[in-house]
Amino acid sequence: MKHSLGILAVLLWSSVQIFAQTDWYNPFGKGEIPVQGRCWNEEIGAKYHRLPDRAEKVVRKALWDLSCQSAGLYIKFKTNASKIQVKYTVTSGFSMPHMPATGVSGVDLYMKDADGQALWCAGKYSFGDTVRYTYDNLTYRRQSDKGNEFCLYLPLYNGVNLMEIGVPAGSHFEFAAPSKKKPVVIYGTSIAQGACASRPGMAWTNILQRKLDFPVVNLGFSGNGRLEEEFFRLLAETDASLFVIDCMPNMTEDDRVGLIADRMAKGIRILREKSQAPILLVEHDGYMGYRVSDAERSRFEKTNEQLRLCYQELKQKVDGLYYMTFEELGLSMDSQVDGVHATDLGMFQYAEAYSRKIAKILFP
Repeated sequence: MKHSLGILAVLLWSSVQIFAQTDWYNPFGKGEIPVQGRCWNEEIGAKYHRLPDRAEKVVRKALWDLSCQSAGLYIKFKTNASKIQVKYTVTSGFSMPHMPATGVSGVDLYMKDADGQALWCAGKYSFGDTVRYTYDNLTYRRQSDKGNEFCLYLPLYNGVNLMEIGVPAGSHFEFAAPSKKKPVVIYGTSIAQGACASRPGMAWTNILQRKLDFPVVNLGFSGNGRLEEEFFRLLAETDASLFVIDCMPNMTEDDRVGLIADRMAKGIRILREKSQAPILLVEHDGYMGYRVSDAERSRFEKTNEQLRLCYQELKQKVDGLYYMTFEELGLSMDSQVDGVHATDLGMFQYAEAYSRKIAKILFP
């Protein structure tokens, strides 16, 4: 009995020592909130949400619930640690039938090297009451004493609570302040939210953020990008460098196609009352099964036809209005998981198309 108690005491002491060797940092500790990839940062405060609390009384419940998922949010920090740990809890199930736990509920870490290139960090992970990621044996080249900048992308389809980032005791660690640049603000559907990327860094909005090295705000809501006036009024509050309206995948139902022109015209009028930022309207990316199904082709082509007619009329009246076509998006046959949502290949193709288009608008 004494022998067993002795072994137990040693194990407990060892656990305490291991824990004590890690310094843990809460993004919602003292100082400026370091969460990026959202507007209303101060108003939202110490939550990993995408809309302020007052929006709950304005938008439909389904959209509000999705806004409490952390899609597109990211945290930057600088460290020289050889090991980085992340631990947090989530608010719902880890995975979906067509999307793995690493995309729905996981995080993703990138290191910026001395040349400004974003390098992916492979981590070990476990999903339980607490989700844990460990990035070990990190190597730094041409670093400063403070190390390199890291970007941690948060889960795409889950809410996050109680997150901490740990580094070996004595390592330098500091959160980066949010960018002061006006962001690209994207209003869209499940695809913009991140379905069905294998991990958060592969969501096209996050790929775009790295490619442009520019702040991007993800306001994609699965099944709920419906061009509603209430949401456009929230959108008009944001100080965007560019608005992207990519909602056609949620406007294909027969009772919604006829609403496209009126809702889009009203939404753009609301934006223009508050902002002169460029506005990019985007066609439906297509259902990739259309090559063997005329019915599938018809479903997305009729929405694109309505959007195209709307744009042709509005561009005569609205300055700074831009348009991206199905052909410009250029998704390939194997770009979708289920004929609707993007694979990692599809996400990359999305980001490539968007980066080309946005560069012409913002950086001609």
